[in-house]
Amino acid sequence: MRKQGVILVIATLMAVILCGAASAADSSTTGGEGLSDVNGSDASPAEAIDPTIWVQVNYEYAQDDINPGITVKDSSNNSVVFDKTEYPNNHFKINFTSPGVANGTKFLLTVTAPGYITQTQKVDVNQAGTDPMFYGDVTFDMKATENYKLGREVTAAADNLLNFANADEVLCITTAGLAYRNGTTTEDCLEGVLNGLHGKISYGQGNILTFQSTRTDPVDFCFIVRNGSALTAAFFKNGSLTPAYLGTFSAINQALWDNTIKPTLGDNAFGYVSLANAWKEGLSTDILRQAAYHGHVCLGTISGQAMISLLLKYYPHGVYGNAGELEATSYRAVGVPGNSDDDAYIYSLDLTTGKRSWVGYNTAEDNMVGFIRWCPSTNLGTLIIMRFNEEAVVQLYKQQTGNTAYSGIAGELAFNTWLINKLETDPDSLVEILYVFDNITPAIHNNLTGGVDSKKVVCDALGLDMDYILGLGLTNIASQRVATNYATGNLTPEQIKQIGIDAANQAIALFAVEGINLEKDDYDLTVFTTAGYVRVNEQVMDMAMDGIYQILGSRLSRATLLPVHNARYNPLYFQFSLETLVNGTKTVISKTLTYNPENGTFTAKNESSCIIDQVILYDPPYDALMAWLWHNHVCGGSSPGYLITNYIYDNFPIGEDESYALIGTSISCRDDIYSYLLGISPGAGTYFSQRMTSDTNGKSVLILSVFDSATNTRRVAIIDWEGPSFAKGSNSYEEYIKLYKGDYSSPNLISAPTITLSADTWVTEEEWQRIIAGGDARGDSLNYIKGLPVRTKDDLIKIQGGTETQDGDSNQGTSTGTSNGSVLVTSTGTGGTGGTGRFSTGSVGTTGAAVNAATETTTTEAGAQPAGDTGKSYEVTQAGTENNDNTPWGTYAIVGIVSVLALGAVGFFFKGSLFGR
Repeated sequence: MRKQGVILVIATLMAVILCGAASAADSSTTGGEGLSDVNGSDASPAEAIDPTIWVQVNYEYAQDDINPGITVKDSSNNSVVFDKTEYPNNHFKINFTSPGVANGTKFLLTVTAPGYITQTQKVDVNQAGTDPMFYGDVTFDMKATENYKLGREVTAAADNLLNFANADEVLCITTAGLAYRNGTTTEDCLEGVLNGLHGKISYGQGNILTFQSTRTDPVDFCFIVRNGSALTAAFFKNGSLTPAYLGTFSAINQALWDNTIKPTLGDNAFGYVSLANAWKEGLSTDILRQAAYHGHVCLGTISGQAMISLLLKYYPHGVYGNAGELEATSYRAVGVPGNSDDDAYIYSLDLTTGKRSWVGYNTAEDNMVGFIRWCPSTNLGTLIIMRFNEEAVVQLYKQQTGNTAYSGIAGELAFNTWLINKLETDPDSLVEILYVFDNITPAIHNNLTGGVDSKKVVCDALGLDMDYILGLGLTNIASQRVATNYATGNLTPEQIKQIGIDAANQAIALFAVEGINLEKDDYDLTVFTTAGYVRVNEQVMDMAMDGIYQILGSRLSRATLLPVHNARYNPLYFQFSLETLVNGTKTVISKTLTYNPENGTFTAKNESSCIIDQVILYDPPYDALMAWLWHNHVCGGSSPGYLITNYIYDNFPIGEDESYALIGTSISCRDDIYSYLLGISPGAGTYFSQRMTSDTNGKSVLILSVFDSATNTRRVAIIDWEGPSFAKGSNSYEEYIKLYKGDYSSPNLISAPTITLSADTWVTEEEWQRIIAGGDARGDSLNYIKGLPVRTKDDLIKIQGGTETQDGDSNQGTSTGTSNGSVLVTSTGTGGTGGTGRFSTGSVGTTGAAVNAATETTTTEAGAQPAGDTGKSYEVTQAGTENNDNTPWGTYAIVGIVSVLALGAVGFFFKGSLFGR
């Protein structure tokens, strides 16, 4: 024992000596936290001097011509304002003023670029000879993110097969964007595809389409080329660079469909094929995007668009306003989920569920909808009830084409082609206007939609209850409709693109007046626009986005050009929001330009039209930002949606054969967030809105369903939400976004959010049908569910007369979260005999900690290839020291201590339906 004690004493002494030496020799950091050894030993403090640093940026893909974002920090980790001059071949000169500069002064430079891993390096500045100026130089060899590389390489593989250069047109359809890969969102895949195709596809041309996806969906790509009327496709599954399918999309017989295309392309097979054929037929790009959101082109999709045409034609929108509501929209829709038409007007008229602009559950035929146009000046509305009659439309198709049927893949595609033509030339023939009732009072309005008073639901939503509606004794005036004639524009695509170019140049001039120079590809500039949704004189304004990109490099895949969900009749605007320093505080300056179609000019204002700029300072996750765009604004009501989404993904994870459905109960802005991010919608029959007063505590925000198609079983749970509490004066958006990223350490967080389950059981299909039809006789699904027996999956399989799965799986999905934001999750299902509550722990915000793909960082050795995209610290290297041993003394001290302690320890121990409508 005596010898070992002596060794431990020596180890302690060496630790003190070596750590002292380390402190004296080098107290710099390598984690991007700042620098403390800024002054050389032979220099004295100086006046403010203008150092120059030459920066060379090399990209892994040499063809990439990106103006990188560069930031400079001084020894105190303070941001330094500088001038940047660009030279050929991505060479830049950085000039700035900094006091106390001497030989050996270090600065921290960070370089960012879309699709690349953010990199930070220390740079010395020194004098050269008698020159009094200080100079430094640094080279950044930027490494692409794994998702960007996938986008570039899958595009190159498709090009080798399809020869894009010789194609008449190119289309890409993908699940990339909201789907996760290696823990991150996949917008970098989109960036890689766009850069790899060098302008052949763009958001303005409308030939890059993304399916509405869940986080767990595979990242698939389908490239299609058109040569004349022939479509050829290359489909790449789940990140593979080898095509799973290479062949025709335009000459598909039933055998090819049944035996090859459908099993190979999977659930989205008809989506890929129907979208590609509709694109070939010239379907408007905004409707193509709506169909991609829904999942495919079909009778319901086109009929929903026809309903929009008739609504605007005969019952044009008026001033904003809804009876007893918080959100201002010209129309409200009362629908019946399960048919594709709902997704059409929800998307194209911005009648989203979270804004209480769409309400509906299974109350009538699933191809009917009622639109309420409200007039706030008279406090009365008009109820317009439409439907598409599939039998009548099919009969008309047969009469006009001579086709006897439209069954099978070839028949369905031919039918779609006819429908697209009818939508453009005769939408009235696709839709029936059944009833029109004037003098809809606030009481009738509220009974149908579930009215609110001081944010509280005061009556249950009846939905499209035809017995109630027809029993009101109102006069049907459907036959008295009068058409409104709209002017149709004749701008060319290049002229529409010029609108975006002009807006960008005018924004540059507006900021220049204030001494601010806007750069191309600037990460600090975000452009919000209604282009992509709105029409001007019935013309789609998508190409304006390409004009913005040409001048400013702003693009959706970079999260710097953000289309804001709007009704298609709303104004076209461009809002330029710049993150900048004002008196040392980071803030956002916004300027909005609204297009005047009468004279082609812009009306400018020094303020926002879209208040989503209030969150960009806090770097929200990409998918949270996309959900806010869908909602079309940020607000306190929408903020909980992302945390609820994270909770569902963490505690109710779905596999390949499983899917979500959801019933909103109280309905708030948060519904737009989690419904968008869970990939569910009324048109898909997976989102229902009931608005019930039985939620007396105001916490039961939704009913969740997880359906397993392999076992034909369904789990249903009621999710209760209690929000967080923040310190007075704190910014709730900033605090919520910290929670999104799994950071619960803020001193402003007084109490964390809580999620509980007030019911959790497995239900039969008959019970589920009752739930989505309103539950019990009073239309109360909440109490109906709470009255069901509490079952396990095995219980349900036995009830249905089935057998257990091969592995005897009876998992109830009560996983345990691990983040700092863990909360108590309690299941207190009641009712039924022998039922007992279950108890488990869960977490809020764990999934949301994923890094945004376009700003990923990683810690690596200088020049090393990053292992992946999920790291969260900066890559920091000492510029110009690759061949020197600059290991800090502290490292040697630690190694020495560990070695000696190890020697002392030796003496002590030995020892993973075919078509939709």
